[in-house]
Amino acid sequence: MTKRRILPIKSLIALESVVRTGSVSAAADDLSVTHGAVSKQLAHLEQWLGRPLFSGRRGGMVANAAGERLAAAVGGALEEIETALDDVLASDRQEVLTVVAPATFAMRWLIPRLPRLDIAGSDTGIRVRPTHTTEDWDALQFDLVVRRGEALAPRFAPRPLFVEQLGLLVPPNLLDVTDPARLPFVDAATRTGELARWCQHAFRGRPARPAKVYPHYYVALEAALAGLGAIVAPLELLGPQLSQGLLVEPWPDLRVAGAVYSIGVSPDGPNRCAAETLARTMVRQWEAAPAAPPAIPAGA
Repeated sequence: MTKRRILPIKSLIALESVVRTGSVSAAADDLSVTHGAVSKQLAHLEQWLGRPLFSGRRGGMVANAAGERLAAAVGGALEEIETALDDVLASDRQEVLTVVAPATFAMRWLIPRLPRLDIAGSDTGIRVRPTHTTEDWDALQFDLVVRRGEALAPRFAPRPLFVEQLGLLVPPNLLDVTDPARLPFVDAATRTGELARWCQHAFRGRPARPAKVYPHYYVALEAALAGLGAIVAPLELLGPQLSQGLLVEPWPDLRVAGAVYSIGVSPDGPNRCAAETLARTMVRQWEAAPAAPPAIPAGA
């Protein structure tokens, strides 16, 4: 095998930069070196070649035919190297699957389970983008979408995930109130009607006092966890809070059905196969889990 000549790479790069930018000073800025360093590399290259590469005085930086030929070859080689580097880096870059989901579902169920939902045999990462009821989620870029109470278009190949079971959850400091109608309630503007429907089902009436309404459901839930009032909540999303006694369901026989959650995959997403795998994994987890966490009696 013939050995390659050891080429003056730094000097060749300096030549290409000077010819491309038109001056030693501009080349020095381009290469983040000093003016003197560029001049030294040009002199070294001319000495190595045994011929000049610029016509007349170097101050004008007009390359002769040999200088133009070498600069063009070096420029083409650098472009090919940059393209190859981009290809290598792209092959090693982790793909990221974007999941759009309702904020409370994302925070209370999906994000805590991401380590268990890793896509087996894949380096694809998962990024969750929580959405609010008032957002135009269809305008967002995503690979997988979870929607609550809204039908997904057929192009997303929708499949049902679960139907909420809504129960009344009470913070421990309010458990001495034995009449649900007398409880202070917290509610969310994004879930209008659920509290009224539960109260109508439970005691065919309305709460004795108006509920404190918050702009988003996860904010209302934090208020309930802080002891400010009882909340009608989807039990499937609050298993840890129930098991830890942070909220209690005193009347589990008064649950009502809530909204349907469905899941779909973008047909045009760059990670469609990974999104399909994740969607199937999520559906299997819901099918294997109880429909809702068991009720924990007050005082247990």
